Amino acid sequence: MSDTDLRTMPSGTQFEADLALVGAGPAGLAIAREFADTPVKVLLIESGGTDFDPDAQTLNRVENVGDPNARDAMPLQRGYTGDLAWLNDIPAFELRNRLVGGSTHTWVGKCAAFDDIDFDMRKWVPGSGWPFPRRDLAGELDRAAELLNLGPNIYDRALYHRLVSPPAEIDLNDDLVRTFFWQFSHRAGSSEPLRFADIAAKLTAKNIDILTHATVTRIGLSENGRRIETLDLKSLSGVEASVRARKVVLCCGGIENARLLLASNDVAKEGIGNERDCVGRYLADHPRTVIARFGRDTLQDVAEHFGFYGLTHNHRTHFYLRGLALSPRLQAREGLLNCATYPVQMLAPTDPWVALKRFYAGRQRLRLGDLRTALAAPGGLAAGLHRRLIMKRGLPRQMTELRFDAMVEQRPNRESRVTLSSRRDPLGIPMPRVNWKIGWAETASVARLAELISAEFWRVGLPQPGLEQWVLDEDFKHAPFADMAHPACTTRMGEDPSSSVVDRNAQIHGVEGLYVAGSSVFPTPGHANPTLMILALTLRLADHLKARLLR
Repeated sequence: MSDTDLRTMPSGTQFEADLALVGAGPAGLAIAREFADTPVKVLLIESGGTDFDPDAQTLNRVENVGDPNARDAMPLQRGYTGDLAWLNDIPAFELRNRLVGGSTHTWVGKCAAFDDIDFDMRKWVPGSGWPFPRRDLAGELDRAAELLNLGPNIYDRALYHRLVSPPAEIDLNDDLVRTFFWQFSHRAGSSEPLRFADIAAKLTAKNIDILTHATVTRIGLSENGRRIETLDLKSLSGVEASVRARKVVLCCGGIENARLLLASNDVAKEGIGNERDCVGRYLADHPRTVIARFGRDTLQDVAEHFGFYGLTHNHRTHFYLRGLALSPRLQAREGLLNCATYPVQMLAPTDPWVALKRFYAGRQRLRLGDLRTALAAPGGLAAGLHRRLIMKRGLPRQMTELRFDAMVEQRPNRESRVTLSSRRDPLGIPMPRVNWKIGWAETASVARLAELISAEFWRVGLPQPGLEQWVLDEDFKHAPFADMAHPACTTRMGEDPSSSVVDRNAQIHGVEGLYVAGSSVFPTPGHANPTLMILALTLRLADHLKARLLR
């Protein structure tokens, strides 16, 4: 794979490719990987470089006129801790990474597959329904899990019999709340999250090229607007170029995909794919909030049932985090949205494993104290390692608090949307104007989950949580939700062009050769972190493109 920096090229350069991929994040790199060593000439186009560039990140700025900034309550932080805590302070919808590897540079690797109900057309969720059922993605989900170094794609109670030391049965009512698991993508042999920059480094095929510091400023269509013809590029240093390709896939994320389509309005006056005014609409994210807390006196009794549990798969150990979700039956009975809650450990400064990490990374004068802290841990480090390596359970931690955070899907809402601002970015493109809306259905669903957890824990004899005040007061208007930097649904997939932007194969309705990959094609966003589903849909799209480009 060759790597060309647009800033080093003469202005006016024209690049040729069979397949152009706009964005070298997980989606773009996954498609490129599928075409490695084929006759198809692939060009990856990346707005940033191979290293973090603050100037490139300025292109992420948005004009935010919606939630959470418009809410009366103070915005809640996204919940990042430790080395990634700085991500909490990035403004809503600006947490994106313009460099090779994309969003995986700042993720924690959390993954889960969407539920069957997420694909269903639900009477109580207008606008719901995917153009195919979840079972049609089973093969692609397994391929995506392999790419992410994940274990089996099992996220409910069926996982119990695979776990080395499963959680004890506590007899929760599955008709109300059900067990839900997440797993985490890691680099092979490491506790670090998988970075797709590693995937890029392994793409050595001669038919794949990457062009960095090249931002697409316009998508050029044929005169009748029915076919993709060119891409206009520009670097922050002012170098301009163009690309001609048979097929183009936009892999820029939930905000940028919509923005680029809307801004390319010289032929299609309302924007590409926007004849029915759908591009940018139905903007969804994962509203997140804290719903319950357990203090020092009660947290260990709860943490024993809601932590990490491991299994061995293909000679590797994989750990799953147990939480709870609303049951599909309850969602249907009460008209609720799909949502789930997971435990978050607030670690004490005296936690032995934090101290041990500091011991290996810290300055010399602090290392002795950290070693004493680690060795003084109740039960000892050996007992903790036995629990981790033999029992395949989470390490025993010293915590100040155990809290439960919740994430919820969003009901499709046409008025929640991305449009174009009157302000422009440094390249002269209109900035995205983001009007994200959180509705009553999202808030009510999360509150119901909190109430059910409290009632079920009391029924089975677990400690009672301290519910958040907005839940106790049913003060839905002031629920402190934050975005999770998971923008979705702005170029949603569907059979009907009046309510969708791309068809079941992710091609823009009525525009030959122009496709979209990523969470922006989700018809509904589910409650699960999106990367696994993004990659499953991307691999499905790659198969579709191979069938056409390799004929």
